[in-house]
Amino acid sequence: MGQGYANDVWYSFENGVVASAERNTWDIGFYTNTWSAGVIINDGIGTELVTYGNGDTSSWNAIDTTGMAGWKRLYNSDTIWEDGAFNRNALGHPDYGWGIYNMVSHDVVGDSIYIVKLANGSYKKLWIERKNSTNNTFYFTVANLDGTNQFSETLDVSPYEEKLFVYYNLSIGMVIDREPAKDSWDLMFSRYMGIVFDNDGNPSNYVVVGVLNNVGTGANENHPVSPDFVEWYAQPMEFYKTVIGSDWKYFDMNTFSYSVTDSLVYFVQSLKGDIYKFVPISFSGMGEGKTVFSHELISMVNVSENIADAEIRIFPNPASDQVNIDLTGLATEKVTLEIYDLSGRLLLQQEQMNSANTLKFSVQEFKKGLYLLQVRTAEKVYSQQLIVK
Repeated sequence: MGQGYANDVWYSFENGVVASAERNTWDIGFYTNTWSAGVIINDGIGTELVTYGNGDTSSWNAIDTTGMAGWKRLYNSDTIWEDGAFNRNALGHPDYGWGIYNMVSHDVVGDSIYIVKLANGSYKKLWIERKNSTNNTFYFTVANLDGTNQFSETLDVSPYEEKLFVYYNLSIGMVIDREPAKDSWDLMFSRYMGIVFDNDGNPSNYVVVGVLNNVGTGANENHPVSPDFVEWYAQPMEFYKTVIGSDWKYFDMNTFSYSVTDSLVYFVQSLKGDIYKFVPISFSGMGEGKTVFSHELISMVNVSENIADAEIRIFPNPASDQVNIDLTGLATEKVTLEIYDLSGRLLLQQEQMNSANTLKFSVQEFKKGLYLLQVRTAEKVYSQQLIVK
């Protein structure tokens, strides 16, 4: 990430580093989905946000900052990408925090003024006046608190819809295009505002450095486990931004350097659906901003010959004793069952008449792990993964 964690780095398990971009080039970001009202701040560089507390949008020309030190600070969600600091006052549809959804025009109409403290310590007032959802376009006005350097922006998000966010620099009034395509990466290494707990379990917001899951990328944490642990199904996959997060490391006061938690393993389900074992190894700290890790492909996505259309059901799965395969959806007299390990070695082959609409077999002699189960008929081969626990 560079000295001082200067860059965000987007990473793909299949292709390695996809992109790297400086973090200090932007102040706010807009979630690109057409029907989203998500707006974030760059909390990783110290950008701060509060809702103007002395009036509504009619106060735009006469901002009074009396009492601003006591106004509630707003943070990006540390679990949901779309839930930005500007959305933290949301009351639920049709209230999205910075504005209210109009069911006739399909616009989100801004009803709040915000005060933004930039990383350089200067202040801006910001009014997101409207989002035209149909055209995916934001309209907003920015100025210094005293009204100088005011300008209005029409931001067409549609050219950036292949990305997660499009970014904006409030100081120079410029759109910042810095992200790779959202379908090209699995993890993002970044500096962001996370939730940290003290020794008594009390939460507080604090800038951290960590690993963020892309939307649609799952992960689970396993600790303590042995280095050869590969049972990725031992914990459920979770699909939120900070499953890996920042707490896989800690600052060791004895060595005055960072250490990585021992016996810790993550499994990550990539956007493609493959399962990778992800193991943090070391973290250099601010001087170099380097994270060292290993990853290993544990399970590939289901083969394209999907059994869902035939309504074949395997239960239980994962299994430790006997497995049942419901063949009710197959209108055929004879089937052949085959079990393969991930190296392609045939472990079991069983031919059976489909009179009872159910196949049964034992997995007691199978090692723990992932297997490929195939049911063959004269017309088609149906495949599914089987987990033995």
